[in-house]
Amino acid sequence: MVLRECLEKIIEQNFASGDYFDSHTVIDEILRNADYRIAYMQDFASNYKNCTIAQYHGFIAQEIAATKKAEVVTIDGNQIKIKTQTIYGDIEPNQLWKRI
Repeated sequence: MVLRECLEKIIEQNFASGDYFDSHTVIDEILRNADYRIAYMQDFASNYKNCTIAQYHGFIAQEIAATKKAEVVTIDGNQIKIKTQTIYGDIEPNQLWKRI
């Protein structure tokens, strides 16, 4: 399984059309599932080994968009970010998504 497939399954299985969610929630789901976690680590080691985890998680947000199963939430043309907990327990701004 590749990371994009993991993202698609997480979005399909956890969010109905119109639901709002953030990237950190999706990343948390990846890390909770053994198969998804392996895909996450393989993708990082193969494609992003010179990046920080924070940078890699930004790339995961781009992959969420690429699934075409969610769209970035905007108000008056501005992307909406919400503060949620990272895998390190810090509260940081994060992309808000709406399930298509």
